[in-house]
Amino acid sequence: MVSVDQRVQSATPEEALKARALRTDRRDHMIDRTTVAVGRSLLIVAILSVWGYAAGRWIDAQSMSDPISVLAALWELIVTGRLWPQLGQTVLEVLAGYGAGAAAATLLAFAFAATPAAERVLRPFLLAVYSIPKIALAPLMVMWFGLGIAPKIILAGTFVFFIVFMNAAAGIQSVNRHHVNIIRVMGASRGAILFKIVVPTMVPFLLLGLRISIPEAMTGAVIGEFISASQGLGYLIYSASNDLNMAVSMAAIIVLVVVVSIGDITLGMIEERLPWQPPGSKTIRSGKRLG
Repeated sequence: MVSVDQRVQSATPEEALKARALRTDRRDHMIDRTTVAVGRSLLIVAILSVWGYAAGRWIDAQSMSDPISVLAALWELIVTGRLWPQLGQTVLEVLAGYGAGAAAATLLAFAFAATPAAERVLRPFLLAVYSIPKIALAPLMVMWFGLGIAPKIILAGTFVFFIVFMNAAAGIQSVNRHHVNIIRVMGASRGAILFKIVVPTMVPFLLLGLRISIPEAMTGAVIGEFISASQGLGYLIYSASNDLNMAVSMAAIIVLVVVVSIGDITLGMIEERLPWQPPGSKTIRSGKRLG
């Protein structure tokens, strides 16, 4: 069997150089991933250590339960089955709101990309609505759409819509007009300009908006559950806080964090397999650039 080194020696200088560069890139990528994993683990240990020491010493135990008590409360929620209906309700609201908000924002973004005049007309009005604190809309949503699941889905969708749309609009604004003028002079049609210049420029921003709006969908659903709900993680947090059961409240918050993290990881895996990548996404994930 021919070893890798023997194949490199028998290859041309260009092929050998490419092979060495590929090995170096893989090694650097593995080092980056290991460094990030170790750094995150150390940070989690540090946070838990400070939290455990502060609970009952710096902060009253009734205001902040210690990590052991929170883990015990989380385990009790799991084994008694009390967690699953609450989690299922919130995940349903988040998925429905995220899907509706992302779909509406994507359609509107493509419509604006196809008709720049409409974007210039409607953008100030959308910015005006975006400037309204979303939490102020929660009571109105409950008054308009009742006490059921609809207000939570609408709130989650509203949070997602503006994040995704504003990112897509930024992508439209970043289109290189010089490139547009060049292919227009070459006789390109309006459709060719849209699909060869505008859309490829906009899509990375759109993907980035879809990813960073995952926590926003959770925020909208939980705010709705705080206002009026009889089920859901937000309701669980609110009711446990009223009973001064901070262990259960913080256990539910941990579940929220886990759900959002799973959504982010899932969308990140999908994103890596797409032909378009958000600006700097790979370097950010590898730790080579922060912002």
